[in-house]
Order: sequence, then C-alpha cells, then structure tokens
Amino acid sequence: MFKISEFSKISQVSVKTLRYYDQLNLLKPAHTDKFTGYRYYSADQMFQLHRIMAFKELGFSLDQIRQLLGEDISLEQIRGMFRIKQSEIQTNLDKEQARLDRIKDRICSIEKEENSQTPHEVVLKEVKSQLVISYRKKAALCQIPDIFQELDSHLECYQPSARSKMVLWHDCEEDDEEIDIEVARLITHPIPSNSPFIVKQLPEVPMMATLIHHCWTTRRCTASTELALWIERNGYRMKENEPRREICIPHENLSDPEAYVAEVQIVVERA
Repeated sequence: MFKISEFSKISQVSVKTLRYYDQLNLLKPAHTDKFTGYRYYSADQMFQLHRIMAFKELGFSLDQIRQLLGEDISLEQIRGMFRIKQSEIQTNLDKEQARLDRIKDRICSIEKEENSQTPHEVVLKEVKSQLVISYRKKAALCQIPDIFQELDSHLECYQPSARSKMVLWHDCEEDDEEIDIEVARLITHPIPSNSPFIVKQLPEVPMMATLIHHCWTTRRCTASTELALWIERNGYRMKENEPRREICIPHENLSDPEAYVAEVQIVVERA
C-alpha cells in the first residue's frame, strides 16, 4: 500500500487531484485510516487511474468517466458514448476548419485591399422587377443547399425550377450559425404562396453595382468585399435596407455540384 503522497509521485497525478477523485467517488483509496484519515492506495489502482487519464485525454468529462467505469454499464453503452464523443469532436473540427477558411479569406481580402486590387470588373446596371418564390430563414452557410432543396420540392408542383439560384443576404452575418438568408427561384407566372414559401415581386432597381466571380454557395468569398471597396472608391454608397443579392449559375466544368459562376448585386446610389 502507498500513502497518497507516494501514490502521487508514482502516478504523476497531484495529491489535490487524487483527493478530488475520492470526493467524486471516481477513485476511492484502497484503505482510509479511520483514526488519522490518511489515504492509502494499492498498486492495482494504477490501472484504474490510467484509464481515467486516458478518458480525460479523449475529452470525456469526469461525470462521463464515472459512468464509463461503472460496473453495470454494458459494452453497447460504452460504444454509444464513444460514438457521441466522436461526433462532438468531428463537429468541433468542422467548425474550426470553417473558422480557418474564414481567416484565410480575410487575409486574402486584406492583401487585396492593401494592394488596391479589384481583380473583377464592376458593372453598374439597371435591374428589372423580378417575380420570385422565396424561402427566408436563419441558418448556417452549409445549410443553403438544403434550404434550396426544400424550396425546389415545393416549387416542382407548379413549374420546373430555373437553373440559376438567387440568394438574398439580409444581415451583416455576425453569427455564422444564424445568418438571415433568403433563397429564391425566378418563376414565369404567379403561383400560390404557402408559408414559408412566399411569392413576391422583387422591385426594379435603377442602379445596381454588380460583379461576376466563381463561388461556392457553402463557402464565404471575397467578391462582396471587393465590390464594397469599388463602391466606396468610386463615389457611391450602398442603399440602406436593401439586401445584397447573389445570382448563381451552375458551373459545368467543375465537379463540385455547389460550384457556381455568380453575380453579386448591391443596390447603390450616388454618395
């Protein structure tokens, strides 16, 4: 038997942590002197302590570890807990990868701004009124294809979907998981609105700043930033309370089904 201080040195786990594990009934001492209160541990308990540390490294909480070490837990329950943890880690990895992609895009945008480069041609034009059916909700970028699928499933009862996709961005996108997105399809004739699918007429715009670029509906791009810089530098300003529009046409030469040639459209007026 080892005193708690000796067991701490051998295991390289602090005395404070061992006492805490005792309080949580996670690793009870093999023997506690009823007169002095001294804790004693056996060599066999090193195996249990190592399992605790291994589970901690995998990201399990102490409550979860206590469940994993329980005598009444089945192998299927253990397998299920590991699958849940695997899913949590994968979700975190996906979020971090998305954050990394945004950082790369921001660096690219900063470099272009620093060099005063606008690699795409900006065109000012009038946009006629358009009849559309749309679906607006708060969602993440990665959900846009699913939102379009819902819209198209509803639309197919009335007419074939147009090849092009329209996205209207209604907010400043501060929360990447709750972006105010409106997806739309052009329609040739009026059809019934059926919430959340709304038929409406997009108003005519006398002056729209536009830019053509390659994009993916599930990724951020720098085209809007480039267009905003052009607007500022050329004596225009964005008109308030007008959503940014993006018209996306599938790109036949790319294997990715979410790859498009897109036109970013921002309503402007003379500054």
